[in-house]
Parts: sequence; structure tokens; C-alpha cells
Amino acid sequence: MRILVVFISCLTLSFQLIAQNSIPKEELMARREKVFQKIGDGIGILWGAETPNAPTRFNQAPDLYYLTGLEDPNAILLLVGKTKEVIFFSKKSTERDLRWNGPSAWTIKDLKSSYGIDQLLPYEEFWEMLSQKSKSEGNFYLPFSPIDQIDKSRGDVNNIELLLLRHPVKTTPLWKQSITEIKELYPLASLNNINPIMNELRTIKTPFEIEQLKMSGKIGIEGVEEAIKDTKPGLYEYELEAVASYYYIKRGARGVAFAPIVASGPTTYTIHYEANNRQIKEEDFVLMDYGCNYNYYASDVTRVWPASGKFTVQEEKMYQCVLEARNAIIKAMRPGVSFGELRSVAYEVYKKHGYADKELSWNGYIGHFTGMSVHDVGNRDDSSLLKSGMVFNVEPVLDDPITKRHMRLEDTVLITDTGAINLTEGVSAELSEIYKLMKQKGLTGK
Repeated sequence: MRILVVFISCLTLSFQLIAQNSIPKEELMARREKVFQKIGDGIGILWGAETPNAPTRFNQAPDLYYLTGLEDPNAILLLVGKTKEVIFFSKKSTERDLRWNGPSAWTIKDLKSSYGIDQLLPYEEFWEMLSQKSKSEGNFYLPFSPIDQIDKSRGDVNNIELLLLRHPVKTTPLWKQSITEIKELYPLASLNNINPIMNELRTIKTPFEIEQLKMSGKIGIEGVEEAIKDTKPGLYEYELEAVASYYYIKRGARGVAFAPIVASGPTTYTIHYEANNRQIKEEDFVLMDYGCNYNYYASDVTRVWPASGKFTVQEEKMYQCVLEARNAIIKAMRPGVSFGELRSVAYEVYKKHGYADKELSWNGYIGHFTGMSVHDVGNRDDSSLLKSGMVFNVEPVLDDPITKRHMRLEDTVLITDTGAINLTEGVSAELSEIYKLMKQKGLTGK
């Protein structure tokens, strides 16, 4: 384990602990009502996340959690459009299950009053109930692509599954197998993709979701800033990871949102570097890309800072360019602005600083949506327009292939009716403020 017992025992700061919030029943019912409006008299089906093979903390599939707020592994949600019934299927808890794994949906006294769910059934009864509630020529709405995860988008999971197709021993993913089985049982039925419906709902955040993302962003940036304070030449990258990780958990997060990137020196040029085992040198700069999982909502923050407390002239030039691009993008964000326009805004900054070659900025890459998944659902094509309630991670990038320097800054931004709010601002990313932050005492007291 990377977090050192000695490190933890020496912490003296007091923290304001923040309890996580369950999703209000009215919120869940409003979300499901929007799905019912889309499927009409059809049948909606969503699959929960499967029990992990490794002893890691379970995270429910975002779509299913979005509509139920329940964490049972291998669960199934059935939405009956004609009657607007909500039926939840999961493994019926035995005494052994409860002893080993704790509470489940089966230990909740009244799912109807607390979650607005009409029936709870063992998942062995799914096909029988589906037969009772559906017609042979009806409309079925179910996922046509992989189930996303908090640390992996639908596209990320799809790429992993495509790679596994080359493996000599492979199994059919649950979502794909379910399409085959329903086609066999209901050959006259019309099968529809429920993902676009869920994507549309999840792209525009509700007030409840915005509050979760605000807290996730606050904890996320503060954890990274604690790592900045603790940075000293001679430390190992994993020690800075430990600082941020401890802060996240202590502040009430469920855990981390994804495997952290804590890179220094030459490792900063590896985009998704995760080893975090290099000793930091005096001449290095550090890049940390990290965030927490707060109540199933992810934060995702990237900051760059010099181990010695001062960038070189060339590093400062790159940093100032990325910072100016970040600020320009956020300033331009408001409803009705296209992603193509935001890319143009960023390009003007790159060109001004002498980085006109678009390959240096990853051909105009500016970021990704964030929410229940770090790389959340949402369309960011050039013609797509920003809307109030969207939450987008602004992430301008600069590469220098000659010196092997890579810099990026990343912040979570909420689009409002009139503009944008940076949810991960924290201490200003201006160099003077970063330098000042590095002189402060960190969690370890060093």
C-alpha cells in the first residue's frame, strides 16, 4: 500500500467532514418520468454493474444508479411504459450475504416510499416478469453499447472490449448477450437503443447533481493543492498521490475517481502514466491529474508545478500559454456557443504564443464532459452547442516533442444561463499563486 502509516499518523489538521447525500425520491421519480416520456408504451431495460472479481469497492453502473440510487451488484431495472411501473431485480439476500456484504435493496423496508420503486424481485424472475409486462411485437429499449463506469466512458469500455476480441479466450459482454437473447425470445419486437435517451438526460445536470459536482470539485482541487504544498525534491511520486488520496477520503469522498497520474520529469510525457514510482528531482516539474468520487460524481483536476519552486523560462512560456488558453475557453463558455468556437478561441492563444502547429495542442483538444463518469456522456463535435446545466472539463494541452515536455491544466466548468462557473478553481492557477502555495506547509508538516 502506498499510503504510509507513519505519514497518516503525523497528520494534525482538522477537517470538516461532509456526509454524502442519497438521491431524493422526487429526484429519482422525475428522472424516470423523462425516460417514460421517451419510451411511450415500450419497455425500458438497464443492467447494473457486475460484481467485481477483485476485492475493490463496488460502484454501480451510472445509468442504473442515476434512475434508482441503489447499489446492488448484477441488478436489473425494468421500466414498463404502459403502466409506468418501476421494477428492480437483484439477488435476494441470504443471511450469509448480509453477514459478508451488508445491506442491500432487500433490507430496505419500503422501496416505494423511499425510492419510488414499485416492486423488488429476485433477478431469477426477470424473464417471467418481462413476459407478463411486454407484448411480442412491442418496443424494447435497452443498451446497444457497453455500460460505462466512473473511471471509463462508454467509448473507453468499448475499446477495451474490441481489444479483447483478439484474445483467443473471450466471453460475450452482458449488454451484447442481452440483445441476442431478447431477439430470440421476441423475434417480432422492435429493439431500440436506450443509450441516447440516457445520454440526453445525463448531459444536462439537475440542481441536485450540480451540488454533488460542486462538492466533488471542491474536494478534488483541495487534495491536489495539498500535494503541491508537500512537494519537495527527493520525494517519490506516490507520496504526493498519498497526500491527495488521504485528503479525499478524509473529506468524505467515496474514494478516487480514477487511477491517479502523478508524473515528474520524463514521465510527464507519458499521457496516462500511472506507475507513480519515480523519485522527484530538483530540475523536474510535476504533473498531477487526479480527482475524487463524491456521491457517484467525479472530479478531475490537472495541475503542473516545479519541484524546485520555480519553472525554467521555457517551462513558464508553455505554462502561461496553457493557462491563458484555459482562461480564454472558460470566459467564452455560455449557452449557444459551439465546441468549434471554443477550439478556435484556444487556437488563437496557441498561435499568439508561437504554438501554431495544431499537433502541439492535440489538434485543438479542449476537454471532455464530466459527471457520473470522469469522461461523461455528451456530444462535443464542432457543431454541438453548450447548454445551461452542462458540466465540461476544460483541458487545454501543449506538447513539445523536442524537449519531451507535456503540460496541461484541467478544470471542471458548469455552464449557467449567463456564462460559466469554474468548480475546481481553488487557489488561482496563476504562477504567482502556485509559487506562493508551494511555500506553505503541507499535510505532512514539511
